[in-house]
Amino acid sequence: MRRIGWTIAVIAVAIGTGLYLSRKPWAELREQRALSRDASDEMKRVEAERADLARQESRLKNPAGREALARERGYRKPGEVPVEDLK
Repeated sequence: MRRIGWTIAVIAVAIGTGLYLSRKPWAELREQRALSRDASDEMKRVEAERADLARQESRLKNPAGREALARERGYRKPGEVPVEDLK
């Protein structure tokens, strides 16, 4: 009986020591995961911004897109009467 008690005590001490020594690696893992998640979020944001810029660039290379942009800014063809003025 006494031997079983010592065996259980040694096993408990070994488990406690293992848990204590594994604190730092687990903390580093959590930190690395947070950094990875932040980098991933930043990458997705930058990729979305890049895609938006590519859409804008392709729109500006197209004559219809340039005309639409000019009209958004209030430009009209010479002699053109806006629809609002016809009402």
